[in-house]
Amino acid sequence: MTNTSIIISSESHANKTDFTTQFSPGIHLDPYKRYGVSLIKADMYYSWTNISASQGTNVFEYSDDNGTTWKQVIFTDGLYTINEINDVLPDQIDVTGVNATQRIVITLATGYQVRFANTEIYNLFGFNKTDVLTGKTTSPHKADLTNGITSVLVHCSLVDTSSSIRNGTFSSVLYSVSPPILPPGSLYNVVDNNGSYFLPMNTTNIESVRMWVTDQRGHSINNQ
Repeated sequence: MTNTSIIISSESHANKTDFTTQFSPGIHLDPYKRYGVSLIKADMYYSWTNISASQGTNVFEYSDDNGTTWKQVIFTDGLYTINEINDVLPDQIDVTGVNATQRIVITLATGYQVRFANTEIYNLFGFNKTDVLTGKTTSPHKADLTNGITSVLVHCSLVDTSSSIRNGTFSSVLYSVSPPILPPGSLYNVVDNNGSYFLPMNTTNIESVRMWVTDQRGHSINNQ
């Protein structure tokens, strides 16, 4: 089996996670043979956040006088871990995660309260918008610190969609990976599988290749 490597870069494209590369001249393969496409390696920058003003998750409201007055902590846009969230909050407020149940526990000093009425950050912690917390409270729902992004999917227009099925639906997904939490702007090596598997191609005449990246819901990563 003969392998040919094609290096595609998004450098010259405004949208780094959905771009099309044109080939001139085109690549014309033997129409009587079968061909496959494989993702050898992909490097991408984290362009999404779990806390941001645009998502309404950048505000944390608390009271230090039993709910008489309320103060706000405003987070800078970013992709935060629990420890990094704690670094921003007052020392009298402690946020911890329970791995076994995937819940969040918020512990407050005497006289402190937390509410979520004016913020969407409750979604990340697994609480309800109407909750007002005192003392030590475990979230009723599973935490979602990735803000819904559990998988990053790399799509390719060369993939024969009948050979790639995700959640019962034919797709153009070439590779999927569950990303770790890194700061926005970090360079992330998505995959390096050394061409260990191939998906059938849908053409033998390659004039252009579109590559795009989504989350597991099909939402563009650029929109996060």
